[in-house]
Amino acid sequence: MVRGPNIMKGYVNPDAHSKFNALGGWYDTGDIASVDADRFVTILGRLKRFAKVSGEMVSLTAVEDALAGAFPHYGLRCQVAVLSRPDEEKGEVLIAATNEPRLQLDEIRPAIKARGLTNLCVPREVKYVREIPKLGTGKVNHRELARMLSSEALANTK
Repeated sequence: MVRGPNIMKGYVNPDAHSKFNALGGWYDTGDIASVDADRFVTILGRLKRFAKVSGEMVSLTAVEDALAGAFPHYGLRCQVAVLSRPDEEKGEVLIAATNEPRLQLDEIRPAIKARGLTNLCVPREVKYVREIPKLGTGKVNHRELARMLSSEALANTK
C-alpha cells in the first residue's frame, strides 16, 4: 500500500473510485515488499499468481492468456479468469471462472493444448459467474473473484 503526492487521486470508474476512497487515499499496488531499517523499500514480487500443481509451478496468467480469445463462437463478451484451490492429491488445482454459461471443460483442454501448455495447466473445474469482477484498471480482480467463488461454495454446502 502506498500513498503520497505522486499517487493518483482516484479512478474514473465510480466503483473503483469509491473503493479507493475507502482506503483513505492508500493505493494497493499488488506488490509484495519489505522495508529495511533505513526505510528502503525492496519489491519482492507480486501477489500470488502461480499455483503449485503436482509439484510444478503453473503460471495462472499464462493459462489466462492461453484462454483469452480462444472461444470466439461465444462472442467478444466471453471472458475466462483462472484461480487455484487447495487439493489433497495435487497440492493445488486450477479453476476456470467464466461469464459464459455454455463454456464447458471439454472446450478448455484443447485450447490449452493448442497454446503448447502442458496438462498441468488445464483447469479441473469451470465455474460460472454473472460478471468477472474488474479493478479500476480494467484488469481482473482476482481477490474479489476468489471471494465470490468461496461465497458460492459456502452457499452450496448449506
